[in-house]
Amino acid sequence: MQKLKGAMKYLNNLKNNKAMKKFARQCSITGEGMNEGYVYYDGEMYFKYEKDFVMFLRYQNEPLQDVLHLSDEFILNEAYELGEYYYTEWMDENEYEYCEDENGKIFEI
Repeated sequence: MQKLKGAMKYLNNLKNNKAMKKFARQCSITGEGMNEGYVYYDGEMYFKYEKDFVMFLRYQNEPLQDVLHLSDEFILNEAYELGEYYYTEWMDENEYEYCEDENGKIFEI
């Protein structure tokens, strides 16, 4: 039902010639729309900003004190080598699933 409401809102704005920003995914941490970023596993979570993703990766490890001294670069490289994530850019507008309305609210289309 929420997706239908989003699609109707999108079509209404198109009809009224209101430009809307479109995004492929929504960041799991900030809720912001994104057209590039980190994909955790096969879309379990999405991260727009590296700092948020690195913090998330650090907290996946137990005990935490064992990874606090490691550099961000090391954390990212280890996770990449383990196949935990990839970085991508969505360029094909057919993959865009979200819009931002005039109030800055993100909704699924």
